[in-house]
Amino acid sequence: MRAFNVVAFLLFGLASLRAQDEGSLLVANATAWHSREVGDGVFLRQRWFAALFASPQSLTVLEVRQGAAAKFDLVAPGRRTRTSVMAEQGQALAAINGGFFAIETTGLSIGLLRLDGALVVPASPGQGSLGLTADGRLQLAERPAGDWPETFEALGAGPLLLRDGKVIDHGEGQRQRRHPRSAIGVAKDGRVLWLAVDGRTTKAAGMTFEETARVLAALGCTDALNLDGGGSTTLWVKGHGVCNYPCDNRRYDHEGERAVANALLLRAPAVVVVDDDDAELAGDGWQQRADGDHAHGRDFAVCATSGARATFAAELPFAGRWQVLAWRPAVNAVAPTTTWRVRLPDGEGTVACTSGVGAGNWAVLGEFQRVGASRVEVVFTATLGELLLVDAVRFLQMRD
Repeated sequence: MRAFNVVAFLLFGLASLRAQDEGSLLVANATAWHSREVGDGVFLRQRWFAALFASPQSLTVLEVRQGAAAKFDLVAPGRRTRTSVMAEQGQALAAINGGFFAIETTGLSIGLLRLDGALVVPASPGQGSLGLTADGRLQLAERPAGDWPETFEALGAGPLLLRDGKVIDHGEGQRQRRHPRSAIGVAKDGRVLWLAVDGRTTKAAGMTFEETARVLAALGCTDALNLDGGGSTTLWVKGHGVCNYPCDNRRYDHEGERAVANALLLRAPAVVVVDDDDAELAGDGWQQRADGDHAHGRDFAVCATSGARATFAAELPFAGRWQVLAWRPAVNAVAPTTTWRVRLPDGEGTVACTSGVGAGNWAVLGEFQRVGASRVEVVFTATLGELLLVDAVRFLQMRD
């Protein structure tokens, strides 16, 4: 009987490793994620898995690429507040809930909290924490008790999930505990990833520490930190609202957001991309042509009919100055040159686009100013005798 138990245990272990490897491959398949650019160098990625680690899973990832004009910030208002409210009040592009707090008593942060260069709450011994420099750069570390004086702001949470590319083992007990998870990871190439794992519903089982770590490793992270999870897990983006499915209402919707003690904010120029699939294409003879695999879509629209028109409309999340760009598709065989007649929100102009030359780039169309966040339209018409070719329009918030 003992030998049988040993064999059964080994077979179970092999099956578990196989499921973990298959799960990592599923997560790493970038083309299967629904992706959109929400900031300059900032991408929102979402995916529902029917069976990831043998369970239904719902994941939301915010990716901040190295070199992005982005800055991280911590906020703790001194009372329990929803992550979305803290983000709106802080004029942030995005936010994720932060560290632990005394939910049954004071509602204040538990563990390391350092704001604006001053220690508010000291760290617990061995606490996994994130620190921010004065210019908003991020680092993850396990801290001793007390302060983290080398940082301008810091937040304790934990535990660490990945260190130098290796999954940290937190014991047998944690391998059986699946919950909604919030986590932050840093990749070797400098990307910073926020991860929200939904749970506690039939659509989302939640994950263990190890499973969460494996997801982040599959996404390229070498170091990662667990944040407060459960009903606190919330990832919010300006213009998109709460993007994951917070479970404090025990339903798989976007309404179950819990008031928490602190949050991590991201400040970066906002981006709104509108694909030709979402544009209003007026006139007869429009055709869809393939041009590869891009974040904004895998095809473009072309029309040779006189009087054709394409209208790209967007809801801008912030007031201020915006730049408009259009995508150059790689279509040498379609038209050597396409000239766009463009009507911007504040005027009209003509922009020449040489197809196949510099393809895979954004061409600047112009700039405009908005007093408030509002709906805007960019309208393309063809120059007489030429094709009207449109793919995607990108609205980029300009920073002074």
